[in-house]
Amino acid sequence: MKRNIRLFYFFNFLLDFRLYGPIAVLYFADITGSFALAMSVFSVVYISQAAMEVPTGVLSDYIGRRNTLILGTFCSFLGIIFYALGLNIWVLAIGAFLGGTARALFSGTTNALLYESMKEEGQEARYHEVLGKTSSMFQWALGISATLGGIVAFHSMALAVWISVIPQFLCFLLCWWFEEPHHVVRTQEPITRTLYTALREFKKNRKLRLISLADILSFSFGEAMHEFQAAFYKMLIPVWAIGFIRAFSNIFAGLSFWFAGKVIDYTGHGRALIGGSVYSTLVSFIALIFPTPLSPLLMTTTSLSFGVAMTSRGDLMNREFTDQQRATMGSVVSLLSSICYAVVAVGIGYVADLTGPIQAMLLALSSNVIVIYIYWVLFRKKD
Repeated sequence: MKRNIRLFYFFNFLLDFRLYGPIAVLYFADITGSFALAMSVFSVVYISQAAMEVPTGVLSDYIGRRNTLILGTFCSFLGIIFYALGLNIWVLAIGAFLGGTARALFSGTTNALLYESMKEEGQEARYHEVLGKTSSMFQWALGISATLGGIVAFHSMALAVWISVIPQFLCFLLCWWFEEPHHVVRTQEPITRTLYTALREFKKNRKLRLISLADILSFSFGEAMHEFQAAFYKMLIPVWAIGFIRAFSNIFAGLSFWFAGKVIDYTGHGRALIGGSVYSTLVSFIALIFPTPLSPLLMTTTSLSFGVAMTSRGDLMNREFTDQQRATMGSVVSLLSSICYAVVAVGIGYVADLTGPIQAMLLALSSNVIVIYIYWVLFRKKD
């Protein structure tokens, strides 16, 4: 099981090492001839992920974590090949569907496998520390690949996509080295029964419901704001500088994930979550109310609390998940997060069309008040 933990560092890095990331919308628009159609490719990713969340989570509880990761990396590998072929919108849509399916396969399975591997070693108490460090690899990969991708894309956007196929294939090969945890007894229940059992756990576990709700709101509003930030940044700084700002954000997020375990051990889950949310809310509010060229840089510092919050919520949820339905329960949360994201993203765009980017982001930022209140309810007698 120690091998699994070591492999996760390489797996997470390779999975998000995608040179086409910062220029994806430009590449899609070049093929389709429309930014609207280019954005529809991203929509297909989230729609397919939402549709496949629960089935793939149940599948993971049936066939095991290792086999699910192998299937997920293969879908991701094929999806980027379809992106690279880029013949038309339909080929891109197939790639997006495969990419969304891969995300669904990973969503409940990766954390479940890491947790179960550590539990088999008797180290589940260190889960939040290792989860933070392994998750930091996503951010390092994003930052490095974005920098290289910009250079390659300057010569050829298609080449940046084709190069991205290589790390995905290596990730697929890497999955064959994972070991299935031996202590977990896979469910033999019918799929509908497995889902029913998972939903029943949410119904009777108040703590799980609250932390899941906080995770859903944080992801949907936070991710939508992150994707929309470029519209706000464009008002204040040159377009070429946006990539550097995103790189700083990835660096801060990477550091946040890497030291998340130590921060949580020192402050406790409650103080880490509440303190980080309050800081992010205040800093973003100041940057939006008093917009200056320094606002984008100021907003990147909110990533310093991002990794800590993600790690803390992941640790808290996995403590409440059952072993037999762990991936299914994780996929239920991810499903609701994807649906909520789709609604929030459209809402932010609609408000921005009516009033402007700043007003739209301020409205989305107000969701943090609800999240902070949930944390207060959860931890008012703890930490």
